Amino acid sequence: MDINALIQTLQSALPQIAESCCIVNGALMNLTEVQNMGYDEFSMRAKMNMPLKLYKYFPNRLTELVDKKTGKPIVDETTGDKKTVNYSIQALRDNTVFMQSPSLFDDVYDSDISLNYSEYERARLLEYCIRCEIDVKEAMETPELANALMQTIADMINSTGNIDSLFKSAPATKNEDLSNQCFLLELKNQLYKGKDLGESLRNAIVSDFNRYLQYLQDSFRATCFATTPYSQLMWGGSYADCHRGFCVEYTVLPNDPQYQKLFLNLFPMIYCKVRPNMTEKLVKFQDKEPTMELLWDIYFHGALRKSIDWAFQNEWRLLLPMERNREEKDYCVSFFPITKVFLGNRMSHAARKEVIDICHARNIPYIGVTRNPNVFEMQECAIKCEECPHYTNNIPK
Repeated sequence: MDINALIQTLQSALPQIAESCCIVNGALMNLTEVQNMGYDEFSMRAKMNMPLKLYKYFPNRLTELVDKKTGKPIVDETTGDKKTVNYSIQALRDNTVFMQSPSLFDDVYDSDISLNYSEYERARLLEYCIRCEIDVKEAMETPELANALMQTIADMINSTGNIDSLFKSAPATKNEDLSNQCFLLELKNQLYKGKDLGESLRNAIVSDFNRYLQYLQDSFRATCFATTPYSQLMWGGSYADCHRGFCVEYTVLPNDPQYQKLFLNLFPMIYCKVRPNMTEKLVKFQDKEPTMELLWDIYFHGALRKSIDWAFQNEWRLLLPMERNREEKDYCVSFFPITKVFLGNRMSHAARKEVIDICHARNIPYIGVTRNPNVFEMQECAIKCEECPHYTNNIPK
């Protein structure tokens, strides 16, 4: 059964059946069984069936350079023109892939860990009460915890005039210390704005929640690959600029020590209908030092989970933990060798020539992609690009 048939089968199934299944690397699997796998088992199974050719679609267009501090375009001092760069050409010439922040992907759910705010609020209030050495019980509800914490804060303000020594227990980690400081700073800021104590506490918890979500998403970067160079949906969308871009084939080398880090950090996406609630588990990790267990939970339940609507992509994803605030060039990672380049059906003569020249210089085979005359599919062109009248006369195929 091909990937499109799998998608249709899952989408048309009864809700309880559809929610219990997922598609991984083109195969229908039981979601519970997949979720129960740890890193070792999931990675081992994935690598056993991993395709040895991966493909990446590039739009091949210019991007204006923007100053990070001002948000304004960078202008050439001599000509006054806005500076631009073609990241697609850079990637082809340098054999690199750009590790993107997931927040910039086109799917609003992409890499978004599902945290339930109500559950988070209660868990966070309980944690702060414990740090203040307030006598609370694990089973207490949110209003009770909030009232207990507010009473302690009010008593401290009345007795000392500030809340600097609100937390009694010594921070267990540097992260916990920073978290305490951020919470107190936000609480003070809200009180300074004239908010009452209840609203100030709520806003401080909301700030905690948003900051943690951002941390979870910023703890890694990703880049995505397809398993075919003939996907009309990939060629026709923004990935390849409506057939005006190109597609690069990479050959995976599992046993080459030079590429071991890349190989071990490549995973297939899990396409399903439901999102796991990770609140209870991830809140426990919030102020602890990052661990492999935490990183895998972020990967597995966020970065590798997508809606069944995207299953046609049959995507593999390279995930790497990367620090924030690097230079853009530092997010470009050398990848497996480029072994072929596919030229888009609507590439202009100039764009096609530029890519072909790079292929000649780097001794990379290339081929044009054309429409199949009998079915709605893309296929390799039988004619060498330089000899094709469509190329030499710059007319569409």
